[in-house]
Amino acid sequence: MVSITTTNAKGSGNSFGQTLQFITDIKLQELEKQRQLHEAHAHVVDEARAFAEQGDVLKQVSVLAKAVKSWTGFGALDFDRTVGGKLNLNDLEFFLQQARSDPSFSREIATRWAETLEAHIQHTTKRFDSGKLFGKLFNEWLASGDSAAIAPTDNDADAPPSPSDFVEVGRKELHEQKEKLLSIIFEEPKVDVAQITRYLEDLFESEEATRVLEQVRKEIKLFGKSLQRKTLTLEDVKNTIAGLLASDLMDEDKRTTLKAFQENPIVLQEVASVLTMRMAGLESWEWPEEGMLVEFRRHLNGKYRAFTDPEIIDALLLHYIGVQWQVELKATLIRVFNSRGWIRPTPPTHATQESRKAQLRDDDGKTSIEAEREKMRSSSFFLTQLQDEVTAYKSYEERGDAPAKVGKEYESNPASVKQKLLQIMTTECYLNTSLHGTHAAICSDLEWFGPSLPHASILTILEFLGMSKPWLRFYKAFLAAPIRFPGDPEPRVRKRGTPIGYSLSVACGEIVVFIMDFAVNQHAKGLYLYRMHDDLWLWDADVKKVASGWAEMRKYAALVGLKFNEPKTGSAYIGPQSSSNSALGLPAGDIRWGFLKFDPEQKRFRLDQTQVDQHIVEMRRQLASTKSVFGWVNAYNKYMSFFFRNFGGSPARCFGTAHIVEMVDTLARIQRELFPVSKENPTGSAVGYLRKVLEERFGMTDLPEGYFYFPIGSGGLELRNLMLELLVLEKRGKPLIAAGTEYASPTDEKKLVTADRNENGDEDDEADEELSSEDYDSDDEDFDWDNPASLEPPRFMEDDFLADQKFAKRMEYDRKVYARAKEVWDQDQEKRRRTYGFSLASDSFMSFEEYSALRESWMKGWGDSYRDMLKEPDYMHPNLLPEVSMVAHDLPKPWSQMDWYEQWIVSMYGEGVVKKYGGLKAVHSDAIPVGMVELFRTSRMKLDQ
Repeated sequence: MVSITTTNAKGSGNSFGQTLQFITDIKLQELEKQRQLHEAHAHVVDEARAFAEQGDVLKQVSVLAKAVKSWTGFGALDFDRTVGGKLNLNDLEFFLQQARSDPSFSREIATRWAETLEAHIQHTTKRFDSGKLFGKLFNEWLASGDSAAIAPTDNDADAPPSPSDFVEVGRKELHEQKEKLLSIIFEEPKVDVAQITRYLEDLFESEEATRVLEQVRKEIKLFGKSLQRKTLTLEDVKNTIAGLLASDLMDEDKRTTLKAFQENPIVLQEVASVLTMRMAGLESWEWPEEGMLVEFRRHLNGKYRAFTDPEIIDALLLHYIGVQWQVELKATLIRVFNSRGWIRPTPPTHATQESRKAQLRDDDGKTSIEAEREKMRSSSFFLTQLQDEVTAYKSYEERGDAPAKVGKEYESNPASVKQKLLQIMTTECYLNTSLHGTHAAICSDLEWFGPSLPHASILTILEFLGMSKPWLRFYKAFLAAPIRFPGDPEPRVRKRGTPIGYSLSVACGEIVVFIMDFAVNQHAKGLYLYRMHDDLWLWDADVKKVASGWAEMRKYAALVGLKFNEPKTGSAYIGPQSSSNSALGLPAGDIRWGFLKFDPEQKRFRLDQTQVDQHIVEMRRQLASTKSVFGWVNAYNKYMSFFFRNFGGSPARCFGTAHIVEMVDTLARIQRELFPVSKENPTGSAVGYLRKVLEERFGMTDLPEGYFYFPIGSGGLELRNLMLELLVLEKRGKPLIAAGTEYASPTDEKKLVTADRNENGDEDDEADEELSSEDYDSDDEDFDWDNPASLEPPRFMEDDFLADQKFAKRMEYDRKVYARAKEVWDQDQEKRRRTYGFSLASDSFMSFEEYSALRESWMKGWGDSYRDMLKEPDYMHPNLLPEVSMVAHDLPKPWSQMDWYEQWIVSMYGEGVVKKYGGLKAVHSDAIPVGMVELFRTSRMKLDQ
């Protein structure tokens, strides 16, 4: 039987680093050996030049060609023997023969041959030099401890520092957050279980809600029985390990062990057997008596999280159970959302629906704004933290050092969901103020949500939803974890809150706040609580509904023992306001998210430069704490991605041009603040700083610009260029931000768009100017009389980034569409009645008031405008330059398969790289430690605490 070790192996992290160092050293030794050989080999260039000085250019070419052919190390020619995409050595033999025999042969041609061959030898030398630098950079990184994956572990992880050491090296924020945490988790809160139960019973008192509750209870009970009796398979263990590795729960030593498990089927089967036995004895499961050591980890946003580090088998068991319950609870509770117990706008009767279809042929309500809202709520904002399936691995903490997916398709990760929420709220603000003249919004979150969740509240809600007593006992044991902080002589049992990073913790938190979701829906006339974990957002055109929802949220939070985070709670109201937000029933404070602050006057989010300033200071400190170039680049990339996420991410069209200009201006300012122009850094940029460091530490100069931006796999530093990612945003085939646009004071979107048009000054731009009533006219010959809703101004659906005007313009246009539709109806009633084969509810066409009331609930055109506001802009693609196309074989993949960012990096900087290295790789591929490259890309940054 295979033995399964569940404890830390001392020094395993150090061994891991030593193994990587060993592998790299072998590569470097071989690389250095070949570099020296090639250095000696390259002396042939001087010998060949001597022949040229004597006037024998053909001899020079012959000597150089022989040298190129004879080299078999890194950089040797492939089978077609073509040099620099210009000269084939097989053909060269014939060319030389002709040149010797033909008196009319041009000496200039032979000189070009010599230049091509000499350049090839020199490029190979430079690649060897770059490869040597690459190896030194990796060795520096491995020795530095800049990555959590390779940080030295000289001391036993279980031996905490003394209190005096802890205070000396700690930070103020860490101590404050630790003291706050201690004051919460060991104090049992007072909650009235009977009152919570009565509240839940009242909440589900309607006939429809009662019916769906019974279904939920039945399914949860049946699932609990089947789960406890389940025999785990090898596939179950694989999925569990993959999910655990996707979380931030385990330390690097145990993550390494789990990765080793993945590669060994015998071990996997053994683990499956152990976990099955543990499942069978679940009612007696307990945490280890000695408790778990708490480790504080800092994130880029400045917050510290208190992680515990369970034994491997316990971690696998808890993760498996947590994921299984997550999938079940989400699948079960979606029944509540889809049931008639969930309040929605009253649907039209069948007769009314058919009347609408007859009178508005292109509309059926399935692509309306309301239909789009329903789809997004279900897919993105309903129990978002819970997994939909066991293989949908999630990280339950939004890691501050994780790179952002910039410019990619929307995905259901925490940052993307929050960005989508901002986009929807901005779009809804423009919609409500256009249609109703008002918009009210609230944002908040729950203070110390995970650590402050009362255990009694969790268990009461689980019991109400049908969880059996054996499972309730297990949940109670899980919540009452014995933990010890550095310096504690003995563990203490936590009496409140859930431990961070566990899938079970997420299930507990989502269940508690799900009741708040349902309560707001029931008590605020169907208002939807947009929620991402404990980030809470309400908005509507009706301020009374929003105030009612907020009142219910406060009532429920007080009942279950939760508090709202006052500094993160705020509201905004746009409309005729005769009193303060507080008098309207809205909380005081501003609406904020990340580095954004909502501006009611402009109806959009603005960047809060004060917060940016604070994080510039912190970024400067973290960069200064790195000890290696790769560590510095890693920190820089992740910090810039952190800024980008907190600016709202890739800007949807609803944000408008002014927001994008603000982002560009702020990113430029961050660069200037971090890298002031100086003699050592004349460009005042990250590249300028790195040039200085590489020269001081490694004596490397004259590196092409592309070296810094090209990917690690090509021998570059892979510095991320976020400015480029904004400047290549496209508007109808042209840059979104015109050349020469001033970024200093981006306050007027109309002015920015006008500047764009004046810059280009062509007829197409003139046609894009603000639509007037004349712009709505179109020839009747082009009008589809059988489909009046097809009348769309050709430019209307094209986004011109004047976001605040989009819905207002559509309102103006509605009268023309209505008039055309009514005209068609009045002219051909009999044909329409025959087509539909029934008697319509009314022979007369609906009034304009009835028509305009359908804008959100029925009309496809309005739904299209709504969806258009939420789209991200396209990205311009560059052309492949001739100089680069000749060495396209060096590209990691075909040009057509590269994304827009990769294409722009190659297009902008490729020529310089080719000139320096003779191709698009600064290092010979075989000389790069591939495993190191992947480790660099996936490693977590070790933050200075």
